[in-house]
Amino acid sequence: MMEFFIQLFPGISSLFIQDPLIAFARIVLIIGGFFLAYLGFKRTLEPLIMVPMGIGMITVNAGVLFLDVGKMGTIFLDPMVSEPTNLVNIMQVNFLQPIYNLTFSNGLIAVLVFMGIGAMSDIGFILARPWASIIVAIFAELGTFVTLALGLYLGLEPGEAASVATIGGADGPMVLFTSLMLAPELFVPISIIAYLYLSLTYAGYPYIIRLLVPKKYRGIDIEAEMPNVSKKSKFIFVVVVAGILSFLLPVAAPLIMGFFLGVAIREAEIVPFQEQLEKTILYLSTLFLGLLLGVLTEAQTILNPKVGILVVLGIIALAVSAIGGLLGGWIVYKFTKRNYNPVIGIAGVSCIPTTAKLAQQAAMEENPFAIIMPLAMGANISGLITSAIAAGVFISTISLL
Repeated sequence: MMEFFIQLFPGISSLFIQDPLIAFARIVLIIGGFFLAYLGFKRTLEPLIMVPMGIGMITVNAGVLFLDVGKMGTIFLDPMVSEPTNLVNIMQVNFLQPIYNLTFSNGLIAVLVFMGIGAMSDIGFILARPWASIIVAIFAELGTFVTLALGLYLGLEPGEAASVATIGGADGPMVLFTSLMLAPELFVPISIIAYLYLSLTYAGYPYIIRLLVPKKYRGIDIEAEMPNVSKKSKFIFVVVVAGILSFLLPVAAPLIMGFFLGVAIREAEIVPFQEQLEKTILYLSTLFLGLLLGVLTEAQTILNPKVGILVVLGIIALAVSAIGGLLGGWIVYKFTKRNYNPVIGIAGVSCIPTTAKLAQQAAMEENPFAIIMPLAMGANISGLITSAIAAGVFISTISLL
């Protein structure tokens, strides 16, 4: 009777056969997946990532079965398979394995997301206040460098410390790409933590804004005129910057290419490509990105002893970057003789367009007529470029540590 039950309901019976700690972790992750999906549904967290990620977490931890030779596992994917023959064989069993190996583990999905973001980004926002945007973006990388030093102090390998430090840039594809290059054995938990925390910026950053920017400053309105720059000039600027950054940081060239190709397509008004990038490729890539992150959140992954350190460092990275960005906002406010809203500093943390929206929302809560979104988007796009530069520097130089 028991053997019949085990064969009929392996997902349940496996809980009583495997290590109790793993079984408990599976239950916790199933419950956690439900809350992530529900909070995405409620828009408390980012629904584009959290709904597929939550459902992926639930199903991968519930759908454990008995494989050959008494082993337990799932038929979603196995991130540890790399030997060509085994990989070809497992691709015929695990339904998400082809998507994982052909788009996720090689960083392609990050490049596709960057193409979509680029197609949605107007480079003119940077040109409205270029120096203010750059200064804020540089200060918003504070969490990246603080976390790198702290990670090394806590005993992480240089590549691991640099990978988790890129969470401070608040750019999920960038974290995924960097961790693949520098810490492939930990890129799964680092990527999971990064996307969980990036979604939590919705909830946490407004409190940091209120703490560091007094009420009377949050409602400052700014008259920012968009410069009258021709499409031709912006296109040439985009192409030249893409080339220069690729020369300087060839290891980050795939991400640089993805973002600036999207921007170039927008400025060249290649409408069919722009619509495909914005409406299809970006959202399809985001869907599979969230789903794969959820499916990779298995109990064995979370029980890695280094995950606890990564969790703490991820929080520190994003918190310190927010503080740094707002500090940059205050510096610009002082040097522009108060013709700047310091709240814009939060947009230097390059979670496009989330942090720019948070800045606009914080301003409108105090002054419904305050319009700071154009300058916030300029800081946002500058933050993304700065994050790409930081990631490229890490990948190029981390072996020297």
